[in-house]
Amino acid sequence: MAPPSLIDVPELGQWTSQWDGLVDASPLPSPFLRSWWLTGTSGRGRHFVLVVDDGQLLGGLALEQRHRMSSIQAMGDSALCSDHIDLLAAAGHEAAVSRLIGDWLGRPGDRLLDLRGVRAGSMLAEVLPGRVRREAMAAAPYALLPDSAEAFRATLTSRFRRKIRNTTSRLEGEGVSHRVLRGPAVRSGLDTLRELHRSQWQGRSEFLSSFDCFVAGCTGGIEVDEVVVHQLVTGDLVVATAFAFEVAGRASMYQSARLTDPRWKDVGVTLFASIVDDACARGLTEVDFLRGEEEWKGRFTTQRREMFRLVAGKGVMGGLGRTGTAATFYASQTAVRGVRYGRSVAARWNAKSRGRSSNGQAPSGTSEPTGDDS
Repeated sequence: MAPPSLIDVPELGQWTSQWDGLVDASPLPSPFLRSWWLTGTSGRGRHFVLVVDDGQLLGGLALEQRHRMSSIQAMGDSALCSDHIDLLAAAGHEAAVSRLIGDWLGRPGDRLLDLRGVRAGSMLAEVLPGRVRREAMAAAPYALLPDSAEAFRATLTSRFRRKIRNTTSRLEGEGVSHRVLRGPAVRSGLDTLRELHRSQWQGRSEFLSSFDCFVAGCTGGIEVDEVVVHQLVTGDLVVATAFAFEVAGRASMYQSARLTDPRWKDVGVTLFASIVDDACARGLTEVDFLRGEEEWKGRFTTQRREMFRLVAGKGVMGGLGRTGTAATFYASQTAVRGVRYGRSVAARWNAKSRGRSSNGQAPSGTSEPTGDDS
């Protein structure tokens, strides 16, 4: 009987269904490992490195060569921030998959591997060639869901529960209701997301520069009903919108946008609470808020998953690239921390400038997270 073998193909083709089955069975099923997302968001230079045995897919790794000098990253547009990247392996075949993919990654030749958003505990760190640099990235908050929205609300602080009730009641008084789009209707939600995102963030959004790639990634997910749009609407007006992926019983909140009119203040609180309520009602087991530790996420959950950037290389180019990439990463992290600190100082200064109420507390709403910065 022949041992398992490795193939390197640019398309999943006949292996598509089995690939998605491996995603379902993985320790952390990620929408960013789904075949439809990988195919839609990647360009030329795709490498589906697959371990097969007599028509059975035992495991694989999705990579993309983006530059001439063998610079390799996880498959998909890097600006779209794929989370929970991993090496897939069927139960009982982890050793064979790791060995064969490790041999492929370590074959002769110069290359740099720069993999971002890797799941903590992934086998990837063990199969990359040479010395592997492991850099912590922003964690991904998540919440395990009970069997009812009421049970989930009971896990929140009383202050935040009151915030949700008051905000939702105020918006309902304005005629705002929660609407969910699934299937073909999601396509109309894409246009709304682009319009609101451009209006809210204008030239400050990197997401808009990759929006067409995002649409391409969503197209296959819409066909299999794994892309969902949540909206808060009043009449024909969409006040706020959020896109989520639903894979293997998990809802992953990906991108949102809203109107900035003060009339819709704190709309994010009601939008995300409505999404969690819907997930509980539909029997989903988890809501993943994905990468980023914004304050509003901490109001919904205290649970976090670590993610890492793994940098490794072969040959002279790999060694030089690994050092240079690490330096760039640390510089960018310092810049991000500086921007966040500057924003927090500005927010505190603006609150003081607006004055205090008679009891010495900040004016209503300024001390509570809105969820609108997501």
